[in-house]
Amino acid sequence: MVLKIILIVLAVIVVLFALLFCVYFFNLDMKLIVNVIAPMLEKYHDKKKHDQYV
Repeated sequence: MVLKIILIVLAVIVVLFALLFCVYFFNLDMKLIVNVIAPMLEKYHDKKKHDQYV
């Protein structure tokens, strides 16, 4: 019973490590920010009224 729980925990750790390694290796976190989050922030900040122009 205890061995089965240890194997499940180890399998979860290995899968999580593999997933995080793929995110790191392919730079998926920055690709998400550039393609999804930045356009939303730009759209929001472009709508704001500015007091002065640069």
